[in-house]
Amino acid sequence: MIGDTHRFTVGDFVCVAFCDADQVRDGVGLFGKIDPEVLRQGFDEAGYQADALKFSMNILYIKTPEHSILVDTGLGAGMSKLPESLLMAGIELNKIDTIIITHGHGDHIGGIIGTDGTPTFPKAKYAIWKDEWEHWLGEATKAENPNPSAQKNLLPIKDKVILIEEDGEIVPGVQAIHAPGHTMGHIALLVASKGEKLLHIVDSAHHPVQLAHPEWSPNFDVDPVLSAETRKHLFERAADEKLPIMAYHFAFPGLGQVERAGDSFKWEPISS
Repeated sequence: MIGDTHRFTVGDFVCVAFCDADQVRDGVGLFGKIDPEVLRQGFDEAGYQADALKFSMNILYIKTPEHSILVDTGLGAGMSKLPESLLMAGIELNKIDTIIITHGHGDHIGGIIGTDGTPTFPKAKYAIWKDEWEHWLGEATKAENPNPSAQKNLLPIKDKVILIEEDGEIVPGVQAIHAPGHTMGHIALLVASKGEKLLHIVDSAHHPVQLAHPEWSPNFDVDPVLSAETRKHLFERAADEKLPIMAYHFAFPGLGQVERAGDSFKWEPISS
């Protein structure tokens, strides 16, 4: 439920998953470009109820020896308990120095600016893929119908942004991986410490049924063909390298293992 936390470690890094939303979605609506009968059969075979899918928003916090990092900021604006949850977990908002914005959708940037118009994390720098930043900055500054979430949350931080232009470390132990398709500047993350790793695929997949059907792209993906290619590549990497993964929208805490199952994959969740 909203406000739940799940603490774990990756090597020397202390990590916490926070539940920012706990919803139920209709799979036929979620994957609206796919034949409904195909969807229902696929969900049934995978053991999911197509009209009652668990759909969370899982925010990752990482404490390294050098940095205090938040990956995305959730819904914000009165819809989120993230600031309270962070404080309850002993994480001071003004001690967070790095916020990684995986992409510019409202459920990932909504908590940057508080309801009072001030930054929720006053001392943070913000890392985002360069093309993603430029796209949403353009959306925020359009003369007609500007994107309200980008306008509210991105314009005030434009002097605090670190632009990512290629795969590599954002801070020591946290690496950006360009994962386009959901948006063109969407990134995944590889967290690594003391020989342990976590692959955070963020919105490269939206539900575990996509492990059995990597070709299924939801309505949210701007390039459904490219997102399917990205998704399959990340699943292959996770399975072959035995990397635990985290997914932003899988049922809380969104953590698990990917295993090969013939030409597709299967999901083994880690219980909270």
